[in-house]
Amino acid sequence: MAYHDAGLADDYWKQYYTPNEVEEILANRTTTMFISGRYPIHVGLYLQRQSAPTVVMAHGMYVYGLTLARLQLPFFRAGFNVVAWDLPGMGQSGGPRGGCTILEFVHAWHDAIRFAHESFGDPLFTLGVAEDGITCYYASANSSRVRAISIHALLEPGDYEGMHWHGPHWWTRVLANSLRLGSITRPSMSRPSEGLVPLEWIFSGPGDQRVIQLLRQDPIGFNRVTLRMASMLGVRLPAPVPYEACQTPVQMIASEENRIWRYDRVLGNYQRLACPKQLVILPGAGQWEYNQQFHETYAAHVIRWFKGNGAECPIDEIPVPSPVISEVPD
Repeated sequence: MAYHDAGLADDYWKQYYTPNEVEEILANRTTTMFISGRYPIHVGLYLQRQSAPTVVMAHGMYVYGLTLARLQLPFFRAGFNVVAWDLPGMGQSGGPRGGCTILEFVHAWHDAIRFAHESFGDPLFTLGVAEDGITCYYASANSSRVRAISIHALLEPGDYEGMHWHGPHWWTRVLANSLRLGSITRPSMSRPSEGLVPLEWIFSGPGDQRVIQLLRQDPIGFNRVTLRMASMLGVRLPAPVPYEACQTPVQMIASEENRIWRYDRVLGNYQRLACPKQLVILPGAGQWEYNQQFHETYAAHVIRWFKGNGAECPIDEIPVPSPVISEVPD
């Protein structure tokens, strides 16, 4: 039965978009689910009427699938199937709210890739935005099902550089050990999620203050984080496929003025990749912006990368990127 609600009866999500965007989402988005471990995983689908390449994506910590339609729709318009799923414990997926671990995210990524491949076949591409680029890479690198990857951050959990805003490395180490101890004694105890990173550091574009307020009040938003989840951010978790052993083509889109995942560090990890690769630099950009131009420009670079790695779309149209973003081939 179709309810024409994009898979969420509450209308709160519509405030993130213009009326025209809401209409496009309602007209094209359907939903389903798959199981990952103990959790039902919510999936939003934008599907072509004929055979088409498929892009699989999740989301960063402070958003969820239905809030990222501005990133998803350009792929659908360009001829891709889009499989956009919510991480366990976030958005519309099952699991303890703000209480799942990085290992569970990686496991869910493996299950999402398997679900998409069994449902839609080849070719399959994966897209990891913000910190989800880490788990996307962990699950996608050297996978026989994945043709190419695009990520926004290339780091390993437990790298104290990835927590630099909390203070010097010695203090970050103290915090990480304290969270680990707390997760053993009171794993379900929670705290405001903005203690992990200020939302203003994530969304820094014009008009993003309104989006920040919407996210803070979103009834299914990431408003609190448990000690179980927070403690994992300081635990060393090396990539299953070392960067030097990766064979799957990887595109990294790096925000030059990212205050969270600093450019020099992600660039150093990118340079370690042994696979065919491409670096796209966002000059002067912070971590993310919520406006339509940023999403469409970002998606245009990814679409061109995927098409260069075997994506033959029924719609032969690639959005034109904005000149403020420049591509730098390796």
